[in-house]
Amino acid sequence: MLRKGPWKYHHYVRFEPELFNLEQDPEELHDLAADPAYATVLADMKAALYAICNPEDVDRQAKADQAALIERLGGVQIASTMGSSSATPAPVVEKKA
Repeated sequence: MLRKGPWKYHHYVRFEPELFNLEQDPEELHDLAADPAYATVLADMKAALYAICNPEDVDRQAKADQAALIERLGGVQIASTMGSSSATPAPVVEKKA
């Protein structure tokens, strides 16, 4: 996620991004990412995020860290009994090939 001026950009690995104008849509109800009128803003926000980090690399490392933690805790069966998750699930629409 990146915030720059009125824009808020949500980047998801393997899913479509989201773009919101927080001045006009503070509740983030109208995703502008698929609107061709905002293609330049979308590209600029993506480039700004990649200037900070590579989301694919971060995702890969996070998954490796999660797998190591699960292994250290004794496996999925044991880890899944240790309490509820505080994570928010990813969107359900996958990126088109």
